[in-house]
Amino acid sequence: MRIECVRIGAVRICLALMLGLLLVSGYVVTPILFDKAGSSEIAGMLAGQLFHTANSGLLILAVAIVFFWFRMASAGISIGKLRWLLLLAVALMVAANEFALTPILADLKQQIGDMSSVSKDDPQRQLFGMWHGAASLLHLLTTLCAGLLVALGTGSTRCKQEPEKA
Repeated sequence: MRIECVRIGAVRICLALMLGLLLVSGYVVTPILFDKAGSSEIAGMLAGQLFHTANSGLLILAVAIVFFWFRMASAGISIGKLRWLLLLAVALMVAANEFALTPILADLKQQIGDMSSVSKDDPQRQLFGMWHGAASLLHLLTTLCAGLLVALGTGSTRCKQEPEKA
């Protein structure tokens, strides 16, 4: 097996892991937490920790893909601008969620305290809802970009096996 094939396989695994982290954290585990945790306070705290862990993993995977792609490009495998742009979009959106929106949400949450004791008309609660909606939309867009990256694949046909002749 050639090293290029190993790198192509590694990129495929990294892309699949990225998509899996986005889907499972945002659309599987978090809804279950809010349904089963018993309190939205605990569910929100756990979801925040889950997203922090997932975002850290996503950024590490993005860096790994960049390294693999540079090595593949040096071996003459074309990655294509669209893949680079999508990976950049995913990394930037994850970073924006982690380092811009999450601190805003944490600060608002600290100011509000127990969300269930605050009126739905409260300006702080509405502001929290707006920023939470922005974070959720960004997560959705990130998931769609990661899904497109997985669908595009590596773009290389170098490692496809030829059917054996009988």
